[in-house]
Amino acid sequence: MRKRNYSNVDYSYSSLPSTRKEAFKDVYRHNFMTIFKSGVFLLLSFLPLIAFMIVMEINKMFLTLDNYSESDLFGVLFVWDLIVHIGFVILFTLVVLSLSGVFRIIKLLVFQEGIDFFYDFKKGIKENFKPFIISYFIYITIYLLTYLLQLFFLNQFVGIMTLVLFHIVFTPAFIWGLFSINIYDAKLIKHIKNSYFFYMKTLGFSLLYVFMMDLPILISFIFYENIFGFGVNFIFIIIKNVLLVLALLFFYPFLLVVGSLYSNSKFDLFINKLHYPEIYQKGLYKSK
Repeated sequence: MRKRNYSNVDYSYSSLPSTRKEAFKDVYRHNFMTIFKSGVFLLLSFLPLIAFMIVMEINKMFLTLDNYSESDLFGVLFVWDLIVHIGFVILFTLVVLSLSGVFRIIKLLVFQEGIDFFYDFKKGIKENFKPFIISYFIYITIYLLTYLLQLFFLNQFVGIMTLVLFHIVFTPAFIWGLFSINIYDAKLIKHIKNSYFFYMKTLGFSLLYVFMMDLPILISFIFYENIFGFGVNFIFIIIKNVLLVLALLFFYPFLLVVGSLYSNSKFDLFINKLHYPEIYQKGLYKSK
């Protein structure tokens, strides 16, 4: 059996932080490379999707009235958009696979437990992937129904408002569900109920968190519109994807650490203190 190599960081109770803010600093001070590895694995899982989107965006540059009639262009753009959505749904499953392992790594970090990265990453996939992928397909199915609604109205304002409403109603609950699944072994319907309970209890933070998750995507739209010609657009595609790579390596792991610490504080308040005392304030010195 392969020997498991754990961190040499002192995990005695006297060395543990006593607040979530101190825990955040402690996690980054002692485990920056582990967090960076998590970002690398997120990036690797995103590479097929990034490559697919680059190909589709370059392809869209040539979908103009110079090459198609107005009536034909509408149909071609519809097919292009449909392919993008189908490709995204399929390729994002690789991201969900990676997230299921990364979530366990982040959980162990904030719990101040030793980590064997590859062992625990694989264990996280084994524990989390099934409920994660089911949650993802429920979430993405609702999104696709929203997308069909946008096609039905064929109105840009209605489409944008429908998308915004979708993110407000479903995305925060979906994220809370992932954090809940990462901690508790329960039926999916219980996680769904918990996700909306915590969403309602933390409305402001949850909406801000979703906005921060969407921020790199929102910034990318600055480089998306085909209004400057081929050369500049190609440069914009490169800039957009460089920013996405940096976000995957540093920004999203940062958000996962923040989200894990914050969600654990709420789980402690409403669940752990009464039902799971063994993990109540776990990773904090005052818990002992």
